[in-house]
Amino acid sequence: MNSNFKMVNCILNPSITDSRKKLNWREQWIKKKDYLEFFFDKNIKGKYEIIDESINYYFSMIELAIYYLKEYDNYYDYNYIQHKIVFDNTFFNKNTIMEDVKERDFSEYLKYLFYNKNYNINDSYKLIDNSRNGFNYDLIVARMIYPSYYIYYLEKVIIENEELDKLVYIVQKSSEYEEYVRLIVDRINKKINKKIISPF
Repeated sequence: MNSNFKMVNCILNPSITDSRKKLNWREQWIKKKDYLEFFFDKNIKGKYEIIDESINYYFSMIELAIYYLKEYDNYYDYNYIQHKIVFDNTFFNKNTIMEDVKERDFSEYLKYLFYNKNYNINDSYKLIDNSRNGFNYDLIVARMIYPSYYIYYLEKVIIENEELDKLVYIVQKSSEYEEYVRLIVDRINKKINKKIISPF
């Protein structure tokens, strides 16, 4: 059994925990944006051209994701075994595991598929078509808007002094990624009765 098959199986059939909690993505994203804005202005501005040119776009993506969740201020759901961020080489590393709603891994895996060098939209469609476990697609789309991969590589550059190449790759694909989200929303809307509004 290959690792991608095992990843998809875990994403489509996540392990539930015995706890239920309020969804706190909006609060976390607001705090993250405030922190990044402060840190950028004090420590980063003017040091990296690619960051100077792209960061306001990604701040607006965070704001859009926050707005997209405006109806979910008092949303409660069960926790599942999820991951901080989805990469194939760390997915089964216990250090990446956390508890969150099941939509986290689903949406992060859709991002992972897009940013993969072997990207094929049909892989994303297949994931959506095979989802049968009551996923909240509003949450999936909101999380797709939230630029977790940009933030991940931004922090790798400014905190761990990693090279800029992966961050550059994310930025170069920004327009294509917006189209990808539109395609994902269209595919979801073919599957469900309550239609999802495209953020773009």
